[in-house]
Amino acid sequence: MKKNLLYALTAVAMLTGCAKSDVVDSEINKESNQIGFSTYKNISRGNPVDDNTEFLKNGYAFGVTAFISTSASPYMGTAGEGIKIVSDGSKWGYQNASDQAYWPTNNETLDFYAYAPYGNAAITNKAFDKTDGLKLTYTVPATEANQVDLMYASALTQTKPADKTSVTLPFKHALTQVHFRIGTKTTNLKVDVAANGITINGLKATGTFDVKEETWELVVSSSNYTVTSDAVTGGYVDGTETNPYTAIGSADKALMLLPQEFAAKSEQVENGAYLTISCKIYQVLADGTTKVYLHGSEDAYESVTVGISSALPAEENGEPTEIWKSNKKVTCNLLIGAAGTVLDPIEFETTVKTWDDVEGGVIEPK
Repeated sequence: MKKNLLYALTAVAMLTGCAKSDVVDSEINKESNQIGFSTYKNISRGNPVDDNTEFLKNGYAFGVTAFISTSASPYMGTAGEGIKIVSDGSKWGYQNASDQAYWPTNNETLDFYAYAPYGNAAITNKAFDKTDGLKLTYTVPATEANQVDLMYASALTQTKPADKTSVTLPFKHALTQVHFRIGTKTTNLKVDVAANGITINGLKATGTFDVKEETWELVVSSSNYTVTSDAVTGGYVDGTETNPYTAIGSADKALMLLPQEFAAKSEQVENGAYLTISCKIYQVLADGTTKVYLHGSEDAYESVTVGISSALPAEENGEPTEIWKSNKKVTCNLLIGAAGTVLDPIEFETTVKTWDDVEGGVIEPK
């Protein structure tokens, strides 16, 4: 009797320890029950992915872990890493066939947590948890070329759809995308900006992101990031009401930075953030060719320092509006000559006094 009971207990242990991918000839692992993935994103252009078609580019990949409603252990993936899901250019599939997961068949629900890009060295300390969801740490690389569009998605209490086997993951941006444009206050004031001539200084570089709460906890630090750009010369249009600003750098080379709040560096805010702009500022005289240099020279650029804030100025009786947030594309317009931090050109207007008519008297020849 004891021997038979031992056999029975052994059989139970074997069944309960069997992974879902090991189950054979059961309802759960039928092809029609395989868990597939579709994605969508509400995105902007550039270094970040533009839209879902671009996200589906061949070789792009994300990691995903799921939890079933009846257990605290991961149903697919692990507590430290998600299963790698990779695109073939038109659809998402499992990188490894052995990772294939199936929809449960007893009315259980699944919670999915995902991140992208998969396997990037700047994304560390990934922790998947049934209660807390997904948390991860990200450090912004120093150079723009190494920065990525960190994205995340969750799909909770999911069951197999009636008309398909895929779950839709709505990816969002975790970072802030940053661009710069330039213009001048007057049409005869011009600025040449050196290649890679704009650097933003004094920002935090490392933080932990909570996917479930959609919040960042940042590490206090001070880092600098340079905009990747060709040289900009005075041939651009001016930043006036009738003329748009000129972009510095291309849309596919955006800075991808941590969402954060910061004040502009000033006499009152010593540790604030600021831009350094390597430039030449000059005035074009009336002949259209003569240049009078106010900063730098014909042969050399010089740096200008300008404070930068994460908030838009407060309107009357209002509060400043913070804009450096996740999933936001921030475009900073540099208006040269608009404030005392950059040289204002000396301009001239003239008036001519009207001749005063004076009677000279009558002269009579004799």
